[in-house]
Amino acid sequence: MLLEPKSLNDVLNDTTELRANGDWLCLNIEPKTAWPIRPQSFTFEGHVLWLMPLSTDNHPGIAFNRSANLSRDDAWALLHRALSLIAWTQNTGAVVASMSGGNLPRMMGLAKARGFTLCDDFDFSDLPQIESGRAQLALALMREGRGLNHPAYAFLSFCRVLETAIPDGKKRGAWVTTNIDNIEGHRAKEALEKLKESVRGDIGEHLRDSGRNAIAHAKADPIINPDNPRDAKRLQAELPIIEALAVLAVERQLGVQTSHAIWKEHLYELRGWKIAFGEQVIVNLLEGNFPAEGQNFDAPILNVRLRRSSPFTPLEGMVPQQSSYDHGKVELVYRSEDELVDLIFWLNFAAERLEFDPLRSVIVRDDGTPQAARNRKEIDRFMRDYFANGELQMWDYDTHVLVSRCEAFMPLNFRFDFEAANAAIDRWDATIAERELAAAAR
Repeated sequence: MLLEPKSLNDVLNDTTELRANGDWLCLNIEPKTAWPIRPQSFTFEGHVLWLMPLSTDNHPGIAFNRSANLSRDDAWALLHRALSLIAWTQNTGAVVASMSGGNLPRMMGLAKARGFTLCDDFDFSDLPQIESGRAQLALALMREGRGLNHPAYAFLSFCRVLETAIPDGKKRGAWVTTNIDNIEGHRAKEALEKLKESVRGDIGEHLRDSGRNAIAHAKADPIINPDNPRDAKRLQAELPIIEALAVLAVERQLGVQTSHAIWKEHLYELRGWKIAFGEQVIVNLLEGNFPAEGQNFDAPILNVRLRRSSPFTPLEGMVPQQSSYDHGKVELVYRSEDELVDLIFWLNFAAERLEFDPLRSVIVRDDGTPQAARNRKEIDRFMRDYFANGELQMWDYDTHVLVSRCEAFMPLNFRFDFEAANAAIDRWDATIAERELAAAAR
């Protein structure tokens, strides 16, 4: 699919919520990664913010229709924290080019219309909640460091991340020495190996003395000279190391995982279900025991959706029907409100996986009514979108909180005929019309 940005005026005209008059505050940014071409609303710290897309004529960024209970300074700080968190989840940087606003989300004009990388959207379904002030500061410094084109100032920003994560200088130095070989990333590891070939002694001390201190001070050797290309070249070579150390400190010292670490653990697949079941029930299941009497769990009513797809009517407000337990797995059966569609899936606590089988997980009953035909059309649409790398999401119907999600479905040794799938979906319209006429004639 070809991604084509629109003008900001077209974006506003296509999105009703962005045409609401108010006190709009806008962060205009220079993105360092692919940026979406359509607006997205998301909830951050209890407020609804808007990711503003890259348009043909204006900067992208984040906008907020300020609520009356929030001062302008607090609102600006909220937008900056949101940008830092988005940059962290995307493993990138972002420089604030300007701040603007007005009665509508008025972004600043672009000096250039080309040269940006585009993407369809960001996944805001599971943004982490960052409450620690130190963690918020560290993410802000990470965003700044990754967004800067100047190696010395970027280096200094990453050093400040380390100082935020580990304030005590002696402990920080010892931590760097202990963890230097635990950094991740091909560029960082390659840079570290080259640095070890040229530096004798403690690498951590070298990064501090010849890097951080040399940049920040001009009173003693070593000093970074802006006119010396060798200094810039050395800092550029060592930049991946200090960045990787900063990331590691944010993860291990401040408890904010990278998107890659979250993906490796897959804890998001069962996170909400663990809360619903409770720790003791899960311990019993993993030990091969059925839950003891009185150890029931409160299964939520679910909205079962696919990211990037509009909701599927029979999969909204699904009600739990039964559960069974076997070898660390829980089989759950949910039923649609009209009782014509069942959804079966498995919670594999031993493997930290939500298991869903498109061939076994959806059961549709046809009682000859128009509603049954509508359900079949919706389920066929669900299957088409699921086979098109659909990302399964389960939302709590009452609280609108994400209970569980999976990565995109990747069919193996299987070719899905999308033209045939679309034709099958369209054919249901005739069946629905026939059944509605027959029902009206009774």
